Formats: sequence, C-alpha cells, structure tokens
Amino acid sequence: MSKYKLIKKFFTEHYLIICLTVFLISFFLHLWIQNTTGFFDPDSFYHLKLGKIMLEHGPILDFPWLQFTVLKEYYIDHHFLFHIGSLPFIWLFGDIIGYKFYTIFLTSSFITIAYIFMRNLKVKLPIIFSFLLLLDSALLFRLALAKAIPFSLIILFLGIYLIFKRKYWYLWFVSFLYVWSYGGFILMLGMVIIYIMIDVIYNSLKTKYEYNFFNKEYLYLLLSVIIGLVAGLVINPYFPKNLWFYWQQVVEIGLINYQGIVNVGNEWYPYPFLKLITDSGALIIVLILSLALFIVFIKKQKTSSIFFFVNSFIFLCLTLKSKRYVEYFIPMTVFFTATSISYSLTGIKLKKVWQELISSYKKLTYLLAILIIIICSFIPIIFYKTIIETRQIFFSGGSSFNTYSGISEYLKKNTSEGEIVMYTNWSDFPVLFYQNSYNYYIVGLDPTFMYNYDPKLYHLFADITLARKKDNLYEDITEKFKARYFIVNKDRLTLASNLYQDGRFTMVYEDQDGYIFRAD
Repeated sequence: MSKYKLIKKFFTEHYLIICLTVFLISFFLHLWIQNTTGFFDPDSFYHLKLGKIMLEHGPILDFPWLQFTVLKEYYIDHHFLFHIGSLPFIWLFGDIIGYKFYTIFLTSSFITIAYIFMRNLKVKLPIIFSFLLLLDSALLFRLALAKAIPFSLIILFLGIYLIFKRKYWYLWFVSFLYVWSYGGFILMLGMVIIYIMIDVIYNSLKTKYEYNFFNKEYLYLLLSVIIGLVAGLVINPYFPKNLWFYWQQVVEIGLINYQGIVNVGNEWYPYPFLKLITDSGALIIVLILSLALFIVFIKKQKTSSIFFFVNSFIFLCLTLKSKRYVEYFIPMTVFFTATSISYSLTGIKLKKVWQELISSYKKLTYLLAILIIIICSFIPIIFYKTIIETRQIFFSGGSSFNTYSGISEYLKKNTSEGEIVMYTNWSDFPVLFYQNSYNYYIVGLDPTFMYNYDPKLYHLFADITLARKKDNLYEDITEKFKARYFIVNKDRLTLASNLYQDGRFTMVYEDQDGYIFRAD
C-alpha cells in the first residue's frame, strides 16, 4: 500500500481523533494568545458583565445604564444565546478566566466544525484548509476579540450545511436560534437566496436549460429560513421593540452606517485593500492558485464551490467598506479555495501528470518545482509572523481588567445609586459598566444610539468631550446631561483645562486612568 493510501486510511479510520486534534491545536493556540491581563476590544467587558448579571439576576429585559440613548427604551439583548452560553464558564472558572475560556472554546469549535464541513464536501486534505482558516491574521484577530463572532460563524455555517443538505426542519430551528444569538441573523436569508440562485443557474446550464426552475425544494428552503427568522423575532422576550432595534442595528448601523456624521467604532471603517492582502498573505497565495484552477476547470465545479466564490466576492466588497465583514470574507474564501481546488483535481492523478511533465518539459518542470518549494517555504514564515504579531497586538493594546477600577470605587462610595456620570469617550462605557453598574452613563456601545435619541445632544456631547466647547459647561453638564461627576481621561488635557477654567468644577480624584471632576 502506498504512503498516500496509508495516510488517507488513517484520516478516514481515525475521524474523531483528527477532529479532537484540530480542536486542541486551535484551543492551545488561542489559549496562548488570550493569556493577557485584559481584553483588546472594550466591548468584551460589556458581554462579560451581561453574563455576570444574568448569572446572578436572570435575563436583562431593561437597560437603564445608557440614559441618553434609544437603548433606554428599546434595549434588547441581541446576543442572548451567546450570553447564555457563557454562564457555565463564568460559574465554573470565574468571570474573567471563564469568559476567556468560553471565547477559546467557541473559536476552537468553529475551526473543528469547518474541518467537518470540508470533509463532508469531499475536500481533499481538509485539515490543511482548516489550519489555513485558523492562521489567517485578519480572521485570527477578529476571532480572538472575545465577542460573539465565532458563535455567529458556527450558526451561520451550520445553516449553510443544512441548506446544502436540504434539511428543512433543522434549518428552520437553526434560523430561529440565529435570531436569538446574533444581530446579523439576516445573513441566513442572504445565504439561502444566493444558494437557490446559483443552484438554479448551475443546473439549468448543466441540463441545457431543461431544468425545472420551480423546484419545490427551493420553496421549502426559502420558507424554512423565513419562517425560522420570523418565529425568532416574534417568539421573543423583547418583541415587538426588537423590530425597531434591528432596524437600527442592521440597516442604520450595519448597512447605511453614519461614519460621516458620528464617530463610530473602528471596525465600521474601510479595510485598506493592500493591508488586507498583507494580513492574509498565505490565503492570497492559495486563492490565486484556486482561482486559476476554478477558471480552467469550470466544468468540474459544483454548486458549493460557486456558492463560496460568490459569497467571497460579496464579503470582499463589504470588507472594503467596513473592516468587520472580514470575519465572513476569510472563511468564505477558505471554503472557496478548498472546494475549487478539490473539485478541479478530481479524477486527475497528480503523480502521472508530474511524470509526463518531467519527460516532456524537464527544465520547465524543475523551475516549477523550485517555485512551489519557494512559495511553500514562505507559508510557514507567514503563519509564524501571523501568530506572533497577533499576540503582540493583544499584549500591547486594549484595556486591562483593572482599568477604571479606582475611579469606579470612588464613584460607588460618593454617589447615589443610579446617578448619571459623564465621561470622555463613548467607547469607555463597556469598561466602566463592567467595573461599576451602580451608576448610570451617557452613551455607549455605538454612538448611533445617542444620535437617534437626540442629534443635538449627541453633537453637544461631542463638542464638550472633544474640547471644542468652552462656555456654559456647568449648565450643559448638570442640566442637559444631569451629571455632577465627569471622568476625564489623562490624554484629554484641554478638556480638563476647560473644566478648570469654568470655575465651578473641582477635581476630586486622580489615578493612572484619569481624573474625576465634580460640579459644585
């Protein structure tokens, strides 16, 4: 028996061992990356805090902590099942360690599920492509942010698998769960529509336009997703206010995006094309090869490879508009490369082709072999660079678990419960909320929620915190924002100076994180 057949036999007969190996490699890699004293993305503190509150008091139906946003009246936990999933980890290991283990578990589960999905699609050497998925810099960074990203990817790709397999009842249930798990649930509807369109075109061309376009299976697929999504919206503890919330979250924030009007989060700004290429160097090399094979062997392609090609292109366009879509672009691209290469090489005996090339074009073959060796030698270097740089980013950036702890303790001791506190930047809210849910705040999670609440107040908040406004600070802060205490970051010296010059604010606390000014 040849070495190739022995390897193939091992991978076939030891399926569970291979799955466990993929999981453990991903687990320990992300355990190493997550071994930091904080979170890189401040939103992680918000998710962790919600898990703690749910563990102690049950589901959160109202959210009074953001007094000058629409969330005060229309809050919904659109990551509800994601937060529910964190509870056993927080209960067993404590809030910080438990939540980090939860993130690592979800990421490793997604990589393992991707491997299983690739095997089901008859991908050749799926373990190689699953590691390509694991070690892409752009995706690795997003998965390690301790947010709902891997949870969403697990459900989305499970839904895609069910679409491919035409499992209507399971698809209905997964679509229902997606609504309860992630605000981007509309992606499931997009996936089924794209699949149906591609499958209709693929089969019509294959049968020379004799295919039945009105196949009832397409209707069942579409209805399974639509009914599941609608049921998830209606059979929901937040119905009907969740409808208005999702309009803001999906349309106004996700699609329209007010980045020219409000100071939205960094993830909503464009991903520079050249940086995307450098961040995904190994994948780009494989993508170029797969595109060439996809074009040359287009007749060998299947609905699945064309499906991933179309989605890869769509999410590339979305990623160039907003960075956050890279978490979908990379997996779709990896699945495209895996399926297109595998289907292109189906029926081709590579050993025989290589022997013919050597006998016919010796010099060309040797040059090709050298080129392949050079490319392959660079891939491990790219992988190593990816892992090291990602870990360095997580060590050098973000917020530690002690950020604002001193400030929060002072406020809890010197203010009444529910008293509103003003602060420098809307992105500081998750950390403040984690440290101190005793007080209420101005704006957080996304500035669009404050802009929709009152555009004038939003611009006033921006003018004050960016030190563009110097007059009537006392009246604006105490009367319009109903705040007596103002947290000022150490890098906002001009703002601190404005408060001093007003003459009616006293600095009552200072530490490494900032100052607290009190309106007298």
